[in-house]
Amino acid sequence: MQKLNLPEYEFITRQNKGKIEIFDEIRKKYLVLSPEEWVRQNLIKYLINDREIPAGLISIEKGLK
Repeated sequence: MQKLNLPEYEFITRQNKGKIEIFDEIRKKYLVLSPEEWVRQNLIKYLINDREIPAGLISIEKGLK
């Protein structure tokens, strides 16, 4: 995927039905690796590893009322 202006991180990936999937540590499931997901997962790693924000305080795709 494209190089981002963030440190490089190790990700858990797998091949499923011809598509690459990446493991989301917050949602605890594999997601199809799209450019949007690549940026999201790198930002999550940055917040948890470098900024030391607890994973329990991060939510993804949360709806608003």
